[in-house]
Amino acid sequence: MKRLLCLIFVLVLVCASLSSCAPEVMSEDALCRIYFLDVGQGDCTLIRTRGGDILIDAGPESAQDALCLRLKQLGIKEIALAVFTHPDEDHVGGADGVLNQISVKEVWLPVREMDNPSAARMEQTIEDSGANRKNVKAGEVLTVGDVVVATLAPLGDATNDPNDNSIVLRITCGEIGMLFMGDASVKVEKKLIETYAKGHISAQLYKVGHHGSSTSNTEDFLDIVNPTYAVICSSIDNSYGHPHGVVVERLQNIGATVLMTATDGEVVLECNKSAIWHINKKGEKQ
Repeated sequence: MKRLLCLIFVLVLVCASLSSCAPEVMSEDALCRIYFLDVGQGDCTLIRTRGGDILIDAGPESAQDALCLRLKQLGIKEIALAVFTHPDEDHVGGADGVLNQISVKEVWLPVREMDNPSAARMEQTIEDSGANRKNVKAGEVLTVGDVVVATLAPLGDATNDPNDNSIVLRITCGEIGMLFMGDASVKVEKKLIETYAKGHISAQLYKVGHHGSSTSNTEDFLDIVNPTYAVICSSIDNSYGHPHGVVVERLQNIGATVLMTATDGEVVLECNKSAIWHINKKGEKQ
């Protein structure tokens, strides 16, 4: 009887373990799963497709070990494309660890030289890794699985402000659009509006620019983006006051569901070519 009880106990533990892993598996009807990883005050997004994985930024150096562990937990062995939007430490600080521990096929960097210690280490590691490196402006396009990654900015010549040299990405999966702004400011938003048709800026999923800062995210711009989901990446009680209340209010006023890594932890969404949905902590669609 004792052996039977022990066997039952072990089976219960195994079932519980499998249940806790279920949210890591992409839904059968999904073509893409998007993880906004909780790296504290910084940005890091992992996009998993059925044909390869994409990493956008790598958070601060302080989160490097946790980031690499999380990627390994998710079974990431190779990254098809890594995009480092601009050289701020809270976007590239963890890149060195990722590049040292995981094979990366291609890396996109902004056109302007990266000139801080974290970026310098990353540049050397990219060279040592043998990854195909590209310094990109608007107009770069790459297909990974069912996802098309396109750069909308930088537009024109580089500026002295690294935030405004951010690589801006529009990622599409069929009819579903996703917009990633890096830390681009109001100036870049205005240029995007002047340069592109509204359909090139609108997106069902919006990674909110500059961690929800009011130096970005104008009403005019958000009205055009008009997202179903808006995700803000920041730490709780950060010294910058991110996200700014006025930005959250603007997003709510246009009907967006606002999700924040500061309060929600890791945020996960999925999409196919016609729909996008949020995956809660239990692995359920919302």
